[in-house]
Amino acid sequence: MPTSFDPRKSGPLDPVFLDVVYESLILRTPAGDIAPGLATEWKLADENKTITFTLRHGVKFHNGEELDGEAVKASLEAFKKEGALAGTLSGIEKVDVLAPDQVKLTFKQPSGYMINVLAGEAGIVVAPGALADPGLAGKPVGTGPFQVDALTEGKVTFKKFDGYWDAKRTTIGGIEMAVYSDESTRLRAVKSGQADGTSITPSQIKESEAAGLTVIKGPNTTFNGILLNTANDKLSDPKVRQALLYAIDRESISKNLYAGICSPSVQPFQQGFWANAPELNDVKPYYDPAKAKQLLAEAGYPDGFEMVFEVGPNTSYQTLAQALQAQLQQVGIKVTIKVLEFQQMVSARRTGKFTATVALVQAGRPDPSQFVADFYLKGGLYNPGGFDLPGGAKLLAEARVDDDVTQRAAPMREISKKVLEAGPPVVPVCGVTYVAAFRKGVTGMEVPAAGDYDFANIKISD
Repeated sequence: MPTSFDPRKSGPLDPVFLDVVYESLILRTPAGDIAPGLATEWKLADENKTITFTLRHGVKFHNGEELDGEAVKASLEAFKKEGALAGTLSGIEKVDVLAPDQVKLTFKQPSGYMINVLAGEAGIVVAPGALADPGLAGKPVGTGPFQVDALTEGKVTFKKFDGYWDAKRTTIGGIEMAVYSDESTRLRAVKSGQADGTSITPSQIKESEAAGLTVIKGPNTTFNGILLNTANDKLSDPKVRQALLYAIDRESISKNLYAGICSPSVQPFQQGFWANAPELNDVKPYYDPAKAKQLLAEAGYPDGFEMVFEVGPNTSYQTLAQALQAQLQQVGIKVTIKVLEFQQMVSARRTGKFTATVALVQAGRPDPSQFVADFYLKGGLYNPGGFDLPGGAKLLAEARVDDDVTQRAAPMREISKKVLEAGPPVVPVCGVTYVAAFRKGVTGMEVPAAGDYDFANIKISD
């Protein structure tokens, strides 16, 4: 279920719901390309310290309010004030409405990277009249092609928004999203005709194709891994974190759990993504149980130690946790697995009340530099232990100056290398391939490379 439809309270995996009802200033297509969104154009100026947006005309919110510069200003200032997006938008110095259809953002530092950020949740514009409504968590008021019709336990129902500015693009009357924790049950729902489509695991591809379903797949910017709480006395030691890094046989996990299409990785960014460090793509040197044992002994744990893995309700993550549990046992680390409900998992990661979580981590949304800020630098949203990468803040600033990824790649790659040397607070296992299956007659769904979903394009025929 969605954590919240209020962007200030939403969770990292909520875009699958938010993208149905909201739109951002800039559109990022499922393929990851930048395009006009609620803003038809934008201009970086003043050494990348300002961005001026020209807004689309004729856009209405679900409650009838009109999109204008004041609405954009209200959302940005509300998001910056508190909640999950406050850190993401902390670099904004001021927001000026230059005209009803023109807004200028001024930043404290050169911030070309914000073009990417404002194509995500931080760029969402909520109807001004709904921003102060506590009911926004369950009754979003955006400009998107659909609006929430019903929110019940285990199911969210959306209906087509007839006032959508590009209504001709939407041919389906609505969407019903049912929530399943078990992957097998979810696939059976599609095979039996109860559902039109579902995300699946790589190991379900053959079963789906044999059933006559259409399968789409492609790399994205998420990875499966272990988030460590470095406030824990043992996990605060870089040698212990490095021992965990070297204890994992990523190629075995990829082959046996993911049919070989969850790419083994020790860095958060997959091959083909601009922030990927090519020199780290060979994971073989990073599987060395003997070295892991040596590092544990140097840290003062020659006989290993005990730790807890918190994991969500999805069976696939529990299976991954069990595989990791078996591998870590080989170097003396005895793992106990604790299963949490989804909302408990989100809360644990945000409040720091966990030891180590095994889960899906979003590394590229809204921008890979935000992942660095959230996980590798002191004060980060998902850094309860206060891990602070030496030299990280300087490299991060360098990676954020420009909007040209060819200029940003070098500092981002250097960050990935330095994290491994420092003992990673997030231990990647493999880069995820998004896979989904649809019944015959359902078309238009694209692989969300950076976690951006376009449901308006879906077509259904008999």
